[in-house]
Amino acid sequence: MSSTSSRYRAGVQAFHWLTVVLVLVAYVLRKGDGYSLYSASADGLRRIHETLGALVFIVVVLRLLLRPIGSVPARRLVPQWMAAAARLVQFALYVLLIAIPATAVLGTWLEGIPVTLAGLDIAPLISPKPHGLGQLIMQMHASLGNAILWLAAVHAAAALFHHFCLRDEVFRWMIPGASMKYPSRSAEALSIRRARSGRIARLHSRRTPSKAERL
Repeated sequence: MSSTSSRYRAGVQAFHWLTVVLVLVAYVLRKGDGYSLYSASADGLRRIHETLGALVFIVVVLRLLLRPIGSVPARRLVPQWMAAAARLVQFALYVLLIAIPATAVLGTWLEGIPVTLAGLDIAPLISPKPHGLGQLIMQMHASLGNAILWLAAVHAAAALFHHFCLRDEVFRWMIPGASMKYPSRSAEALSIRRARSGRIARLHSRRTPSKAERL
């Protein structure tokens, strides 16, 4: 069962940032059209790319399995639309992180090409279908790869918005060793009201007494 804390545990943070690095490196290593990876000259690059994709799948599955027993930071009250948008983006990221390596394996096998991992070739485990279907799935794989980069950018922009505009602790939940803390808006408002009340009280205590008060 999940517990609450001030941030995600180190293991969760490690899974998160490992996934980010693996996805970025795999994206950078791929060729522009998605098919030149299957040339003989790109065999080493293809092995690295597909190995990184397999690692992404493994890391995401482990993260999902450990999710119910991990600690969850105590969430502050936010508008309902903002909470719904955050859940939707998180769900979409998980779907893409599983769909991208799955479509890569399926498309490769449907073209009759083995999945080439580091030091290991996995021959098609299913009967090859018409070549066009494999190409279509590989095109889908490339499109999903572009989509996750855009979605991740939205995710990062939202975290920065929380950090710089809302000034809450959402951003630091995933930052190892982060110590910055911001008061909530309600706490800020209470502090301002107290400061104003103190200034008003001091002004009243310093004012000159009226004639009636002197008498």
